[in-house]
Amino acid sequence: MKKKWYTSKVFVITGATGDIGSEVCRQFAPLGMRMYLLDLPNEALNKLKVELKDLGAEYVESYEFDLTNREQIERVIKNIGEKEQYIDILYNNAGIGTTCSITNGGTFEEYRKIMSINVDGMWLVLQAALPYIGSPAPSKKFPNRKEGQLIFSSSSAGKTGIPNMAAYSMSKYAVVGLADSLRSEFRMQNHNIQVITICSAPAKTKFWESTPGMKKWAEYYQKRGFLYKFVDVKDVAKTVMKASRKYKREVFVPRWYWLLAWLQLTSHKAVGKLLIKIEKSKEDILNN
Repeated sequence: MKKKWYTSKVFVITGATGDIGSEVCRQFAPLGMRMYLLDLPNEALNKLKVELKDLGAEYVESYEFDLTNREQIERVIKNIGEKEQYIDILYNNAGIGTTCSITNGGTFEEYRKIMSINVDGMWLVLQAALPYIGSPAPSKKFPNRKEGQLIFSSSSAGKTGIPNMAAYSMSKYAVVGLADSLRSEFRMQNHNIQVITICSAPAKTKFWESTPGMKKWAEYYQKRGFLYKFVDVKDVAKTVMKASRKYKREVFVPRWYWLLAWLQLTSHKAVGKLLIKIEKSKEDILNN
């Protein structure tokens, strides 16, 4: 998309105040967009709202938004859609993750919580937003064509399963599959709705500070060399902007992480050994 395309376009993002979500907002605000920030109630919403206006956003509004509350999802998306008529960019960013798996005592309730937010919630958002996604971009051949973007936050865990994070990996694989399906469906309908999937390596977010053990492991993990360094949220946000501007269907952060997906197809055993080695190191750290 050319830079001028973004001016006055409507940008809606879930999980707006998260480490990655807020940084993405800072990338898009200077383009003069009309921005809608959706997240659980917290003080950061108002602070981010003011900051984005200062950065150049044409308009900024925030809504309390719980991805497990179907009625709220439908009401908020409908309010935005009726007010603006169109949603030009919908960024499905919100998500959670824990160390929940079958073999490590993960409960069905914990599994369902992850899936209800990362998958079910995303489905409900898309379903509610469908009538508003994309602005009219008619041509002689396709008079009903719409133009816009859907952006999905998946993960490197959505390209290869991570030991002791089966529920999280499942949810992120589902995001990749959903995005791939929608991309083909919009093409079949002759719409120019660009569908973009972001697959990031572990990033420097508050997730790794959830427990002393996780924080200790994250510090150890990154000392293993540059291949294990957590990516900066600013780099993730810049990649999102680049993917939007140049329409990159699926992008990895860092870029060389595409090798992980490639090796998963060509040398599944090698990837498995690497992940098992890392996971055993983590268990040693957490047990000491």
